[in-house]
Amino acid sequence: MPVTETTDSYLFLQVAENDRVILKYHTDDCGRACADFVPVYKELSNDPKYKDVIFLVINADDNPKAKQRILDKKQPVITLYFKGQLLDSRHSSTKEGVEELLEELLTKSE
Repeated sequence: MPVTETTDSYLFLQVAENDRVILKYHTDDCGRACADFVPVYKELSNDPKYKDVIFLVINADDNPKAKQRILDKKQPVITLYFKGQLLDSRHSSTKEGVEELLEELLTKSE
């Protein structure tokens, strides 16, 4: 599935409408860790194993609510939602770290 850019106002609608959502927060000045992570996140979004997961990104500089959730602006923050509820949120800029989160999300059931 392609990565979709979202906003503060649209995010919670997307989370409510989809069972499994992964969200990557970033800032314009995030640095090398964020820049290097963009193709990794895109690659994961296109992996058939994660076809049931909605991949979102949000720029915290343009969205005040998102900005409140980022503590370390030098690493992307990854957040998981399952059936409209926050499941997990942490800094991660490695493929392995996000795959671990995705596995957690995929094994979650009703």
